[in-house]
Amino acid sequence: MINYKPTYFDKVFLRRILASFLDILICLLLASIVWVVTNAIGFFTFGITKKAIPFILPVILIVYYIYSLGGRKGITFGMKLFKIDLLNNKNQSLGIKELLIYNIIFFLVTPIGAIFLISIIFPLFNSQRKCLQDYIFKTKFILMD
Repeated sequence: MINYKPTYFDKVFLRRILASFLDILICLLLASIVWVVTNAIGFFTFGITKKAIPFILPVILIVYYIYSLGGRKGITFGMKLFKIDLLNNKNQSLGIKELLIYNIIFFLVTPIGAIFLISIIFPLFNSQRKCLQDYIFKTKFILMD
């Protein structure tokens, strides 16, 4: 059996994955609450509000990321819990404009990359475990321990 010792970048990558799963769970919880409330209101409005659900659910995801990444520290709840931070190539936290551009790149690259498995495979084959959007925007994640 090969004895593999995880590197610093492996630890960052693992925490990044766990933070992403937590953020997705939070968004799903918020979406479920909105879905239940919308259906309850839809009962009293004869189903009119139910037609708005496909438009409301993407807004929840966008608002969550804007609220959390647009805050003072620029990190999501998952990133805060797993103690990782996003920095630019000058080792500074990203500003509001940079976070907005980073998120636009993230939401463009990730779905396309997931379809072609690039988003999943790319970080596994580079030494720093960076994702495609990190190379495009020249950012890095660090541990806050």
